[in-house]
Amino acid sequence: MYSIGEFSKKTGITIRTLRYYGEKGLLKPARISEGGQRYYNDANIITVQKIVTFKYLDYSLEEIKELLKKDDSLLQSLEHQKLQLLKKKKQLEQMLATIDTAIHIHQGNIAVDSTTLLLIIHSLLTEDAQKDYLRQYISEPLIERIYNFLDINFIEINRRYIESLHEIKQAYQAPPEDTMLKELIERLFSIIPQELTKSIAQEFEKHATVDFDNWLFAIPLTSEEENWLLEQAARLNILEEVIT
Repeated sequence: MYSIGEFSKKTGITIRTLRYYGEKGLLKPARISEGGQRYYNDANIITVQKIVTFKYLDYSLEEIKELLKKDDSLLQSLEHQKLQLLKKKKQLEQMLATIDTAIHIHQGNIAVDSTTLLLIIHSLLTEDAQKDYLRQYISEPLIERIYNFLDINFIEINRRYIESLHEIKQAYQAPPEDTMLKELIERLFSIIPQELTKSIAQEFEKHATVDFDNWLFAIPLTSEEENWLLEQAARLNILEEVIT
C-alpha cells in the first residue's frame, strides 16, 4: 500500500490531481482509513497509467471514465480517436503552412495583416461547422468539390488570399484608377475558379433567403472596406462577370 504522498511521488501525479481523479470517479483508492487517509496499491498504478495514456491521446476525463469501465470498447474507441488525431494533424499542418506563407510574404516586404492570418486559422478550426451550415443550401457533392479544391491548393490559395486582401486594403485607402482597381478585385475574386463560384451562386439562388454566418465565414475586412469592395465590384461589372 502507498500513502497518497508516496503514490504521488511514484506516479508523478500531484496529490491535488489524484484527489480530483477520485472526485471524478476515475481513480478509487484501494483503501480509505477511518481518519480519511487514502491508500493506493499496484492496481491503482496501472489505472493511473491508463488515465495518463488516454489524456495524451486527447480523450476528455468523461470519455476516460467510460473507457475504464468498458475494456471491450477500447479498440473501437481507439480507431475513432485515431481519425480525430489525424484530422487534428491535418489542421496543425495547414496552420503551419499558413504561418510559413505569411512569413514568406512578410519577408517580401508585404505587411501581413494579423486579422487576416488569424481568421484563416479560425476557418481551419471551424471547417466541420462550415460544412454543416452549407448543407442547408448546397448539395453534398458540391461541398466536397469546394473543400477538395481548398485542400489540394491550400498553400497557393492562402498566398494569393493574403496578398490580394493587402492590395484591397491599400486600394481602399488610396483608390487607384479603374483599370488597376478592376485588376485587383478580379485577382481576389479569381482565387476560386469561376466555374466553382458559379455553381455555388446557382445553389444559393434556389433559396429565397440566406442567413449568412459571419462567425463561420468571417472576412478580414472592416464593414466599410467590405461595402466599398462590393460597391466597386458592382460598379465595374465584376460580380456579374464572375457568376455568369
